This record gives sequence, C-alpha cells and structure tokens, in this order.
Amino acid sequence: MKKSLIVFLVISLVAVSFAEINLRNIIIVPKPSDLEVKVWLNKPEGSVYQIDEKIEIFFRVNKSCYVSIYSIGADGKITLLFPNRFDQNNYVMPNVNYKIPTSDKYFLKVAPPEGKAFVQIIASTSFIPILQQLKDLGTRQLFPILSEEGERYIQQQIIPYLTGNWVSDVTYYYVGRTPRTGTVRLESVPTGAYVYVDGRYVGRTPQTVTLDEGSHFATFYHDGRTITETFTVVAGRTITVTAVFQRTTIDVRSTPTEAQVFLDGVFIGLTPLQTEVTPGQHTLLITKEGYTPFQQTFTIVAGETRIFNVTLTRATATLRIFTNPTGAQIYIDGRYVGTAPSNGLSVTVDAGTRTITARLPDYEDAMTTVTINPGETRTVTLTLRPIPRTGVLNIFTTPVGASIFIDGRYVGTTTDRGLSVTVDAGVREVKATYPDYEDKVISVEVRAGETKRIDLVLEPIIRTSSVSINSTPSAALVYVNGYLRGITPLRIDLEYGTYEIVLIKGGYYAEVFTLVVDRPSITISRTLRPIP
Repeated sequence: MKKSLIVFLVISLVAVSFAEINLRNIIIVPKPSDLEVKVWLNKPEGSVYQIDEKIEIFFRVNKSCYVSIYSIGADGKITLLFPNRFDQNNYVMPNVNYKIPTSDKYFLKVAPPEGKAFVQIIASTSFIPILQQLKDLGTRQLFPILSEEGERYIQQQIIPYLTGNWVSDVTYYYVGRTPRTGTVRLESVPTGAYVYVDGRYVGRTPQTVTLDEGSHFATFYHDGRTITETFTVVAGRTITVTAVFQRTTIDVRSTPTEAQVFLDGVFIGLTPLQTEVTPGQHTLLITKEGYTPFQQTFTIVAGETRIFNVTLTRATATLRIFTNPTGAQIYIDGRYVGTAPSNGLSVTVDAGTRTITARLPDYEDAMTTVTINPGETRTVTLTLRPIPRTGVLNIFTTPVGASIFIDGRYVGTTTDRGLSVTVDAGVREVKATYPDYEDKVISVEVRAGETKRIDLVLEPIIRTSSVSINSTPSAALVYVNGYLRGITPLRIDLEYGTYEIVLIKGGYYAEVFTLVVDRPSITISRTLRPIP
C-alpha cells in the first residue's frame, strides 16, 4: 500500500495577523523581464478552500530554469513546498504545465485557522546559490519552515541573494470563508507603467482590479524608475491609486567635501551628491570626523529640488597623556606633539577618533585609539614594555600534520591548534612538507618580542581521471559544475574531486547527480526519463 503524507498550510487569521505584517516586505516584486513564470492553484485565484480540503499547485515557465516554491501564512510563517524530499528535481523545461504534487506519494491539505495565504514562486535561468540552498534544505527536511519571521527572512535571506536573470510570481487563496471585496483603479502619470499588486503583475496603467478588503501595495515601473504605494481597500467601495513619476531630488554640498550624508538614518553617500527622495518629511544628517554634525528636518513636495549647502565647523577636545616610564615622545595620528613629563602632556585635538603613540629608546612603542567628543577632556595612560630579543611563530598548515623546518632544522609537526616555536629575532626561513603535497617555503621577519601567526597552504599534487559519460538516449548536453562540456557519449579528463553533473535533452527530464572523482578511470551511464 502506498503511503500518503499530509502537509498542513497553516494560515493565521487575517484580522489579527495581517495588521502586523507589511506585505511590501514579505512579497517579492520582480522587474519586467523576458523570463516569465506563472503559478496558479486548482481553483481560481482568490477562491475559498475549506479545512481538510486538498490543494494542488501548478506552474509554467517560458525558459528552462530552476524554481523554488514556498507558502506565506497570514502570520508571516514561510514554508518551503518545492523542491522537496519527493520532488527533488527543480530544473524545469519551458512551456510545460507542472503540478505539485507530481505523484500520489503525498498530497497538500489545508489546515485551520481561517484566513488568507500566499503561494510564491521564484525562477532563475542560472543556478544561483540561494536556490541551491533551498533545494538542499527541502530535500533534507520534510517541508521545512524557513522562518517564523517572514519579513526579516525575505528581506535579509532571499532578496539580497537573487542575482542574474530571475523572476517571481504569486497567487493567493482563502481558508474557510469568503472575503469581502472592493475595487481599485490603478493609474500613473504618464500612463503605460507596468504595475504589480501584492507582487503579482496585473498589466499596464490604467488598470482596474478587484481586491479583498484590507492592506495592499502596488509597485509601478516606468522608464527605469520605481514607485511603490500602500493602500487600504474598503469593501464595496472604489478607490484610485496614482503613481506620479516626477523627479523629487535633494542636492547636498558641504565645506569641507566628502562628508557622510544620512537621510532618515540611512547612509546615502559622500558630499557632494544628488539623489531622488520621496515627497514628504525627511531628516538630513551630515557628519565628518573632527567636525560638528549638521542635522535638519525638512519637507519636500513632488517635483521639487532642494539644495543644502552646509559649512561644517571644527570640533575640538583635550587629551591629557601620561606614560610609564615618563619622558616618552608622543605622536597623535602620526604627528609629533611633545614629550610626556611626570605631570602629563596636554594637547588640543580635533574631536573624533585619534590614534596616540608613545616612543622611548629600548622600549616597544605603546599605542591606543580613543574616540573623543567635542569639548571633552580625556586622560590617557600608556605603559611601554622593554624590547625583548626573541619572538614566537605560531605556524598553521593546510592540511594539518605537516612537518615544519626553520632555517633547515626540524622543529615539529602542526596540529589543528598550530605549532608554536620560539625563534631568534630576524629573518627566518620556514618550510612545511607533507606526503603527496608540494613543499611550501617562505621567509618571515620576526621582531623581538613579537608573536606572529603564519598560515601555510600546501598545494596537492594534481591527479586526474578519465571520465566517460553516457546516456540513453544519446546526444544529451553535459554540464559539469554549470559549464557545457559536450554531448553524450563524452569522455573528459577531470581532476580528483566532487562535481555536479547535469544531462539535458529536449523532451526528457533533466538528470542531475553528484560525481565523486577518486580513481584514474570512471564510467557513468544514465537513462533519461521522457516528459509525458
């Protein structure tokens, strides 16, 4: 008897959870692209599913690519649905309608409580690391929860790692009840902007759509510019959302230049700079080390250019410096400022981060870094140590266990905690040897009293294998670690190691497997499965 696995898509109540979740931060909105992906369910979008009812997911792409699918609960919880332990191959062919589940080994089942849930798909023509990580996770665990903090996960773990040619799509459904709806008219100035609502492409402006009551967001694209508007739908009413593509900018200049500029607490560059901002109220902060910060809150209207020309004033502070022993020469940021007597040396400096160095014959330099505020008086004491005549080498090797010779004399073998050797000050020759690896020799200068770490990486003697790759049927494209190497039957030389092999032939499922090359000759044969 075949066993079935029930997967519960947990959806929190909309009235409770969606008030706390910012849809703009949890739904990925793609830019218009020639790569297209579509995801839908076995019922029309926005349909109601009852608790314990089975649900199926369908998707289609217009190019061969890798895909991942996950659900977003009303409470922000994200669950990975595909690839999974039963459906591991996430490299799909173009213009084919795929269904999840693909077999009767498991099925998806709706669970309480009532509310609204999303299903989002990400597709990429290249094998980017984030899709590989999701695939590894999905095939190791059974429908894992990616995060219970959806906004943080999407913004920090997904979006920053989407690279190359990628696109996404999203659909939604309701659990247990029929939502009330309102009408939204989407417009732009000028017209013809691409518009996505809650991450789903709806067309070019103007457009009229029907949405469930509550919070939503629309993203408009026009001429390389993006505007996102958040709005609230009221049941039975019609509202208009308009994106006005006027350039609203600030022009920030300062004396001296290259001051740091922060807008609403976010670093945006160094002066002079021009940048676009959204109309409304903002806070501008200009800082430069050694100068008093400038801060101003301002309001800017659409289409306006606001110019800020700021002269920063120097901020000074006082350092009172003592040394042990007394009489050391004092340098601040590399500039000599005097000798520290027994009652200390007082120096007026620019506020900010300062580096203080004390020097005395037959003693090691003493150094410290302090950050001092404008108008502050700070006392600093530096203790100098006598100069020793030997130093210590901490030697680490890759691989561990290499034999170490210093100036031709064997001194020991490295461990995972390294090898510590006391040597005379000066230039020393360090040699590491290990069976089947090239010797590594370096010269290192050791100062008296210094403890220096050395990391030696020994290169293995390269070994290669003759690898024969066959397929049934033949003439399949062979990709090794993402690079096309030929068609089957194929013989290639590979260095010892681990490789990812992908076999692709039109009309057949892609065959993906890992090959460990660890002997002089290897023969691999694979039978491709035809696509029904």
